[in-house]
Amino acid sequence: MTSMPKYFFNIVLDGQSTLDGLGQFLSDEDAARAHARHLTMLLADRCRDPMNSFVAVSGMDGRLVFKVAFQPSEPQT
Repeated sequence: MTSMPKYFFNIVLDGQSTLDGLGQFLSDEDAARAHARHLTMLLADRCRDPMNSFVAVSGMDGRLVFKVAFQPSEPQT
């Protein structure tokens, strides 16, 4: 039986970092990417600077696995 990898979801919102000290066990990188996208959607209304906002996902060794950028929000009409 193979253990699931642990991912850490470090959030950079408007240039301000929040480190994930707990991490989360997920089945694979695709599941981690989906979780990171979900985090960007949850925090989208707080994002004022999409160019300096992303979720940096790292593994147990602390190395960056990938980043998921915040998408610029659509103007309210």
